[in-house]
Amino acid sequence: MSGQDTNGGKVRKPYGGSGFWWTAIGIVLVLGVAAAFFGWYLSRGPAESVDGRPGTASTSKEAAIGTRGVVLLFVDEKGLETVPEEVQLPAHDHIEQDVLAVMNALCAGPKTPGALSAIPENTRALTVFFDELKAHVVIEFSRELAARHPGGSAAENATLQVILSTLALNFPEIETCSLLVDGAQVETLGGHIQADQPFALRRWR
Repeated sequence: MSGQDTNGGKVRKPYGGSGFWWTAIGIVLVLGVAAAFFGWYLSRGPAESVDGRPGTASTSKEAAIGTRGVVLLFVDEKGLETVPEEVQLPAHDHIEQDVLAVMNALCAGPKTPGALSAIPENTRALTVFFDELKAHVVIEFSRELAARHPGGSAAENATLQVILSTLALNFPEIETCSLLVDGAQVETLGGHIQADQPFALRRWR
């Protein structure tokens, strides 16, 4: 009678035989691996930017939360007076991103007729770091800011004026500013005005 039921048929194997348990173990292992991968993915730090720099204002994933009106300063055709230009730029929750956007808009040049840029062509603002406790900002520009500067004390003063005055007008919470060119401090931009020390923005407001 072993292996037969009372009607002569084969006895069904009880639910949960060896095949069932091997299948269950396999599912548990797969779910464990998936959970471990998901946990690792969520625990990763900020992704590096395309050029290998750690996440900064220029590569932050933070989306804009709206727009803000800012004033950019350019110079007139004689280079003697500043020419203000009001523009709307994306606004963020982080001052670094807002400063970066303003500086790159300044580098892009004016749309106002008769206004000229005092920043060398193809210059870009690369990164911005803000120390809230010291109210100090560091702005890194691309190498063109110094390499393509025309020189002369008037031109050099105009470049510093539009950068620092634009910064002072739009960010009253910033008190001092340091400028970097391609990741390093430079003694001057054009050979006349010292640029390797922090600038006090109260002089440029």
